[in-house]
Amino acid sequence: MPETSTTPTDPAAWWGRRPLAAGQHGRWSIGPLDLWLLHGDQEWQLVLERPRDSADATLAIDVPCNDAFPESAKDRLRFAGSPVGTEPELRVALADRAMVSRPQDPFYVPSQGEVTLYLSTPAWVQLYLGPARVQEFPVYTPSDTWFGASTVNGELCYATRTQARLDLADVPERPHRVVTPLTIANKADDALFLERVNLPVPRLPVYADEHHRLWTPAVRMEREEDRDMAEMKIDSGPPAVAAGARRIAEPRQAGGRHLMVRAFTALFQ
Repeated sequence: MPETSTTPTDPAAWWGRRPLAAGQHGRWSIGPLDLWLLHGDQEWQLVLERPRDSADATLAIDVPCNDAFPESAKDRLRFAGSPVGTEPELRVALADRAMVSRPQDPFYVPSQGEVTLYLSTPAWVQLYLGPARVQEFPVYTPSDTWFGASTVNGELCYATRTQARLDLADVPERPHRVVTPLTIANKADDALFLERVNLPVPRLPVYADEHHRLWTPAVRMEREEDRDMAEMKIDSGPPAVAAGARRIAEPRQAGGRHLMVRAFTALFQ
């Protein structure tokens, strides 16, 4: 398994380890999220605020920060008992459930046709104090959805809208979104109406390229005669377009790079 790097070589990346002395606090602004972290005398305090739209592309790191810490925030988490000398670290993760992407403009993939889409999904942030992971949360909270033919046959997923871009140049660069090049090959005899696609992101690692854009490996889904099922193949490294990419997060779920997934339809609404 490739070594995972969690400390960026360039301090402009929002993930990695940054020192905060007692009495200092920091603020990480990542897209819609403002993350505040205070190092108190005997505890750490965490405040999360989301003052911007989920499509926002803000990236600002102010550690230590001179602006006042939001002491009166309603949702404030406290962590006590960390060893002296503990340094906070932010790590990148993908969602803990599959992500169902619904194109704003659905389209057909004809029989024996093949198309590559660029899907982006929201990142999760993991907070470590020293070696201990103390909290994780999405940069913004996607809505829940059920993907399956019935309440019994299916799974609880997250839902996201996508433009289903066919050209990478048309995909906006946002610090909190992870891009997956997804190739869909329709080997069935009938056309595939692509109105939603189920991407099992817990099985994907995360890479960061030399410009700090976040990626998963390229994924290929091949649909045979069963209109729901597809063979999913995950590349072993970052996409070729991710120049200088290094692996910064492992998959949440193991299970190899080849699997069968229910990918394309969800009859139960």
